[in-house]
Amino acid sequence: MGRTESEKIRPITDFHEIQELMSRCEQMYRIVSSGLPFPSNGYPETTKGLSLLRIENSVLSEERFMEILQMMHVVNDIYRFFKNRAGIFPSLEAITADVPYEPSVIRLIEEILDETGLVRTTASPALASIRRSLSRSRTEADRIYQQVINRFRKQGWLTESEESSRAGRRVIAIQAEQKRTVKGFIHDTSATGKTAFLEPEEAMGINQTIYHLEQEERLEIQRILRELSNTLRPFVPLMLKYRQQLGIFDINLAKAQLAKSIDGRFPKLLNESAFDLRQARHPLLVLHNQKLKQPTIPFDLKLDREQRILVISGPNAGGKTVCMKTSGLLQMMIQSGLPVSASEDSVFGIFGNLMVDIGDSQSIEYELSTYSSRLKHMKVFLEQVDEKSLFLIDEFGTGTDPNLGGALAEAILEELNEKKSCGIITTHYLNLKVLADKTPGIFNGSMEFDLKRLKPLFRLVTGKPGSSYTFLVAERSGLPRHVIKKARRMVPRKNLMLEKLLTEVQHEKELLQQKLSQVRENDHQLKEQIRRYEVFQRTTQEKIIQLEQKVKKSDERLKRETEERFRNFLKEWKKAKNKKEVFDKYYKLFVQKKKTESPAAIEKKRQEKLARIKAILKPGMLVRLVNGSTTGVVDKIDNEKAFVIFGQFKTECELTGLEIVEHTEKKNKN
Repeated sequence: MGRTESEKIRPITDFHEIQELMSRCEQMYRIVSSGLPFPSNGYPETTKGLSLLRIENSVLSEERFMEILQMMHVVNDIYRFFKNRAGIFPSLEAITADVPYEPSVIRLIEEILDETGLVRTTASPALASIRRSLSRSRTEADRIYQQVINRFRKQGWLTESEESSRAGRRVIAIQAEQKRTVKGFIHDTSATGKTAFLEPEEAMGINQTIYHLEQEERLEIQRILRELSNTLRPFVPLMLKYRQQLGIFDINLAKAQLAKSIDGRFPKLLNESAFDLRQARHPLLVLHNQKLKQPTIPFDLKLDREQRILVISGPNAGGKTVCMKTSGLLQMMIQSGLPVSASEDSVFGIFGNLMVDIGDSQSIEYELSTYSSRLKHMKVFLEQVDEKSLFLIDEFGTGTDPNLGGALAEAILEELNEKKSCGIITTHYLNLKVLADKTPGIFNGSMEFDLKRLKPLFRLVTGKPGSSYTFLVAERSGLPRHVIKKARRMVPRKNLMLEKLLTEVQHEKELLQQKLSQVRENDHQLKEQIRRYEVFQRTTQEKIIQLEQKVKKSDERLKRETEERFRNFLKEWKKAKNKKEVFDKYYKLFVQKKKTESPAAIEKKRQEKLARIKAILKPGMLVRLVNGSTTGVVDKIDNEKAFVIFGQFKTECELTGLEIVEHTEKKNKN
C-alpha cells in the first residue's frame, strides 16, 4: 500500500495541498522521533481478499480472513492512538475523521477463526459434533495400528520407517516379501522394491470412517466460511477506506524515516515563486557522505523578484552543478510533500514549471549534436517560461564556437530575464559574468577556491563572479610549464586581466576573512574579559555591602548591650550596700577583656587546620575566603600561603583563611 502511494508522488502546485502534505509528514516525524507507540509495521496487503469479497457468493479462505483481521487490528490501534492524543496531531488525525471505526468486524472473524487461522470447533454445533467423532475414530485407529505394528515387529516384518502415509491413507511399511503373507491393501512400494506400504485389513473400516468424517468437516468449514463471507460483505466499502488510510499512514512513515536519514526539515512555505535556501545540502550527497563519515558542505541561496537569476561560475569540479541540482531537487521535494535537507529557517515558494537542461543530450537517432539538442531545449524554455517558472541550465552556451555561443547565450539569458522567471545557470563565459553584474534581476555567484592548496572549497558565494582558475588547475594537474605559458600568450590580454583580477579578489577576500576571524576572536575574548570583570566587580560590591551591614549590625548590638549593662550597673549601684563589689563586677564586664585560650592552644589549632588544608588543597581547586561568597581558583601554593585568582585579580591569601568550595558544599549536603 505504501509502495502504491509512493508511486503516486508527483510535484503539485496547490499551496494549501502542499501545506497539508508537509504538515502530515512533520507530525509523523515528531511521532517517530519521540518514540510514541504508533503502529509502524504489520500493514497487511488486503487488496486480493477485499476484491474477492466484493463479488456476490464468493468465499474467502482462512488466509484472506486473517489478512483482514490483521488489518483491522492495526486500524484499531491507530484509532486508539489518536483518541488518546486528541488534537495533538490534527493533520494525521483528520485522515481518520470521516471514517468511523467498526469493531464488529474483528469480533465476527475471531468468533470463527483462532489465532493460528484455523476454524474454531465452536464455530457451529455440527462442526463440534464432527470433530468429536473424528477424535474418537482417530483414537480407535491409533489403537488398531499399534496392535498391528507390535505383531509385525515380533515377526520381524517391519522396516526402519514402520509407519507413513500414502494417498492420504495411513500405512505400515513392511518387507516386500511379506506383502502376500499379511491381509490388507498394498498402496505403494519403494523405489528399490524392498518395502511395501500396507493398509492393514483391521484398520480399513475405521480409516474409511475417518475419511468420510474429514469430508464432512471440510464441507462444514466451507459452509461456515461462506456464511462469514456473506456477513462481512456489507463492510467491504468501509474496509477499503481503512486500507486507503493505512496506505497514507505508511507513506508518511516512510517520509518520516527519510527525514531521519537525511537530517530532513520542514521549512516555511510561501505562496509565490521564490525561495530562500539556508544550509541546503543535496540529500543523496548527505547519504553518501554519512557512509564515509564526511561532512556535507551546505550553501545559502535566495531567489526572489529582485534577484531572480543566478549565474554561477568558478573552477571545474568546484560544486557549481551540485548547487544547481540541489536547488531544483529540494524545490521538487517540497512540492511533492517531502522533507528537505535544509535548515527549517529556509523558505520555499511554489513554481508552476521546472525546466532543466543538464548533461549531454546528443542523439544519433535524431541526428542531433550536443549543441543542437541544447538549442531545442532553449526554444522550449523561451516558449513556455513565465513568472512562475524555475529553470536550471548547466554549462550555458557550450557546445559551439565560444564567441558565437557566448553571444547567443547572452541574448537568451536576457530574454529569460525579461520574462521575470527564476533560474540558475552555470558558466565559464566572461560575457555572462559581465551581463550578470550590470543587469537588474541577474546576479553573480561563485564557488570558492583555495589558492594555496589549489583545491575547490565547495562553498557558494553570491555577489561576485568566480574565476575558472584554468591555468592554476592545469599546473596542479602536472601539465608542462612551457605549454601553459604558451597558452597564456594565446589568450586576449583583457581576458587574462579579468581572470587575474578575479583571482586577486579571491585572494584578498581570503585574507580579509582571516583578519575578520581574528578580529571576531579578539572581540569575543575582550567581551569575555569585560564580562568577568563586571561579575567580579558586582560580587565585590555585594561583599562590601554585606560586610558594612554586618559591621553596622554588630555596632548596634554592642551599643544596645553596653547601654543595657550600664543601666543594670546603675540599678545595682543604687541598691547595693557594698559598692565595691558592684564596681568590681562591672569593671570586669566593661574594662577587662574576657579570658581567652592560651597562645599555645591557639597555635596548635591553627597548625592542625593548616595541615588539613595542605593535605586537600591543590592548584586548580575552587576556594573562597572564610565567611566570604566570591569563589576563586587556586593558582599556586607556597608554604602557608596560596595565590588565588578572583576574576581578573590574583591575591595572596593565608591557607587558614580559605575554605574549599567543593568540600564545603558536600559537607552542607550531608
